[in-house]
Amino acid sequence: MCTPPPGLDSLSAQVFAALRTTFALNRQLAERVMAEWGMHPSEAMCLRILAERNGVSQSDLAELLHLSRPRVTSILQDFEKSGIVERRTDEHDQRITRVFLTAEGRRLAQELGRVFAAVIGRTIGALSEADRRELIRLFGRLMTNIGEALQEVEHHTANIPRTNSDTTGGQTP
Repeated sequence: MCTPPPGLDSLSAQVFAALRTTFALNRQLAERVMAEWGMHPSEAMCLRILAERNGVSQSDLAELLHLSRPRVTSILQDFEKSGIVERRTDEHDQRITRVFLTAEGRRLAQELGRVFAAVIGRTIGALSEADRRELIRLFGRLMTNIGEALQEVEHHTANIPRTNSDTTGGQTP
């Protein structure tokens, strides 16, 4: 184990390393499983969200996926070409584009849902019920801490005056 940076205790550094490694391994697993389907995990998540929220706006979909709008547009264009989704202008607000699964998209989402269930069952489901409940509790605490830290950072950065170096890449005009 590497020496933690100043101000960070060894146990917290170990927990962070374990969390980072867990998420990296999970990403590798998802990428490999989805590659068998000719998909990227973000595309599979897009299908999953659409299966749950058919007719979601394209901008809300980008937010739910934590992806840029251009990336989501690219995914949806590929899905349209494959007959998986169709995009329609909202009938009440012409500025909004809504995304709907086609029959083929629903079929594919159901198949991928079974794949997700098998992978999650093999990984998380293999833990005892007590361990899974403890993870829920711990992740809940961690999410609260992260949310509070995000609010502090947003509040702090909102109150920092900008200098010439902030806006000109370190050079004064």
